[in-house]
Amino acid sequence: MSRASRLDIVVKLARQREDQATQALVQVRAQLETEINRLEELISYRQEYQTYLEQQGSSGISMQQWRRTQGFIDQLEDLANRQQHTIASWQAREAQVLEKWRELYQRRKNIGQFVEKISMEEAIAADKKEQKQIDELINQRFS
Repeated sequence: MSRASRLDIVVKLARQREDQATQALVQVRAQLETEINRLEELISYRQEYQTYLEQQGSSGISMQQWRRTQGFIDQLEDLANRQQHTIASWQAREAQVLEKWRELYQRRKNIGQFVEKISMEEAIAADKKEQKQIDELINQRFS
């Protein structure tokens, strides 16, 4: 068994690790997108209530209704701020996972290049050996 063949398991393991990192990155990015969508929904919802309050305020609403609606708007604003912190955490996580993926990708690429180099060296050595055997046979026939 050639060295290159024996190293196939190392290549396979490196590929598996890279695939796992890819899956982790996909999952983190999906969660980040979900969190961003939640923030956008909160902002939109808050804006709808703010518009409602402004429209009702110009046509006249009770102070109690105004306070209740403004309190709800303030709660939505607080939730949006917390959601921004959640997004920042997911962005940091994405950066970590992306860095790990890059590291594993580069490692797998380097291992693949190493195995390819070894395979090429083995092929060259085999060709030289075959050429030597052919030369010896020719020398034996003509000697």
